[in-house]
Amino acid sequence: MKKLLLSLSSVIALVLLIESCTKIRTTELGGGLIPAVDNVTVFDTTLEVITSVYGLPDSTRQTRDADHLFGILEDPFFGTTTGEMYVQLHPNLFGTYPFGSSRDSLIGLDSVVLSLRYKSIYGDTNSVQGFKIYEIDQSAPFRDSSTGYLISHPSFAVSNLIGEKSNVSYLTLNDSLQYIRAKDTVKTANELRIVLPNEFGMRLMNFDTTIYKTDSAFNTNFKGLAILPDDASALKKAIAYFNLADQAGTRLSFHYRTTRNGKPDTTVTDFVLRTNYRATANIVRKDPSGTPFENQLANGGENQSEVFIQSTPGSYSLIKIPGLQELNNRLLYKAVLIAEQLEGYDDAMFPTPGLLFLDAVDSANSRFITVPNSWVFLQNNSPLFYDPGTFGGFLNNKRFEFDLTSYVQGIVTRKEKSFALRLYAPFTTRPVVTSIGTNQIPLTISNRLGSGRTVIGGGAHPTQKMRLYLVYSRL
Repeated sequence: MKKLLLSLSSVIALVLLIESCTKIRTTELGGGLIPAVDNVTVFDTTLEVITSVYGLPDSTRQTRDADHLFGILEDPFFGTTTGEMYVQLHPNLFGTYPFGSSRDSLIGLDSVVLSLRYKSIYGDTNSVQGFKIYEIDQSAPFRDSSTGYLISHPSFAVSNLIGEKSNVSYLTLNDSLQYIRAKDTVKTANELRIVLPNEFGMRLMNFDTTIYKTDSAFNTNFKGLAILPDDASALKKAIAYFNLADQAGTRLSFHYRTTRNGKPDTTVTDFVLRTNYRATANIVRKDPSGTPFENQLANGGENQSEVFIQSTPGSYSLIKIPGLQELNNRLLYKAVLIAEQLEGYDDAMFPTPGLLFLDAVDSANSRFITVPNSWVFLQNNSPLFYDPGTFGGFLNNKRFEFDLTSYVQGIVTRKEKSFALRLYAPFTTRPVVTSIGTNQIPLTISNRLGSGRTVIGGGAHPTQKMRLYLVYSRL
């Protein structure tokens, strides 16, 4: 089974923001239909679970339109997360020289500025980090990719350090800005501007006009930009998210003077990530060295008292419920898996994932499946394709809960199989939805890559055990 768990992983898709839903309470079903436990006709009991923890091998691919993770986050409990961004920016059109009528019309370059559209932050907003801008080496295998690059892809080779911006306070990333663009004053926000050397800009402006005939000719001479975090940054406690496909906010802007109709004219040419062009990569590394999380991964096969769950690329908990398959027939009013959040792990600074996901390990068929009977496929609820307010997975009152009533009823009444369960915080995942067929269905669980982690009580915790709580009547 462990071999199976280490071989399957998730894929990338676009996301929408997940909002909180109503808590699943162990004392209500369908808005108060559950009868009270009286120990005469209605009983309750708790089944113990065995929890182990493993690293989650990941085949997530980050697409051009997704928010890209950048920076260095040092978490004393889970380790270091590092995000690098790579992008190829082009003129809007190829076939003509993009800077005025011709190179001979150029008077001079005033400035060249790389702008990045800021979206959000995870971690300590007081973080102060540096941005280093490199040229992607021409030998690097970086190109337009229809499927997106794996977030686990090795870093692409870089050559020249083009420029950098040091000591960027993450608190200022959403500040309002005002600057001159050609003859206009621009007022905007959520835009990080990095001034690059004019020598770099003039190099691109001096390209022969034949280089601007096609994108392939341009790429042969300039592969793109690598935006890397500075290891020497002052406070590395957060990761920021930028959207590289937002042409209004992410662009390489050339502010220059040219001759137009015989007179000097100030203008701007932007290079952007063109529509339908997918040359972006977001390389994400997580290193748990020297942390409690590393120790748990080394000893995760045992029943754990603490379960460390880290979002993609992160970890999962394998949950076994030994007494479930032998449970005799009964009428179930409620069967809920309860996992309690443990305190003391800097949760205020590093919040929990927005949503945890639970699926089943069908080891006999070498696949993961949605939890039979309890997880309900909703065709019109893309990109989740289910209702987490009903099934569970949100944190409410320091608990994660999952409604497994129909799943357990199938086991005790129809003698259906009891599976090991997998609890994790994926960006996207692809389980088989057995109720509609045998194909994997892509589910988008999180709206941000690498955002969130939590520590919950495991099956061996002395006071806050993970457990399966049942309310039932005898038959």
